Amino acid sequence: MSVRKTTAKTAETTTKAAVKTTPVKTEESKTETAAAKKAPAKKATPVKKETTTVKKTTAAKKAVEKTEVKESVFVQFAGAEYSLDDVRASVKKAWMAETGKKESDIKDIQIYVKPEEHAAYYVVNGEYVEEGRKVEL
Repeated sequence: MSVRKTTAKTAETTTKAAVKTTPVKTEESKTETAAAKKAPAKKATPVKKETTTVKKTTAAKKAVEKTEVKESVFVQFAGAEYSLDDVRASVKKAWMAETGKKESDIKDIQIYVKPEEHAAYYVVNGEYVEEGRKVEL
């Protein structure tokens, strides 16, 4: 029996608590609601998304690292070895000496290496010479 009394008392207190917590609408709350309906709705200001510079910086560093690779190409033929960097420098030097122009005037350069002749033929800025321009290697 004691269990039933406890349960009945609990149910009674729960009902009383529910009655106590129920809000009662008054005239003040009705006027506040009406005023809120009449007031224009405020637009929310858009929030700017902040971009993370960490990703951009990392991508930029990777691009820089890739461009820093030093390449060297060599042509080996009949016991001789030619570095293409050296051939390119020799061609530019010979062209500047022959034409009297500056290296900055070079817009396009084509080099044809013929190791069997120990020579390189070249065309600069599309200026073709009948016999061709030649550099001894």
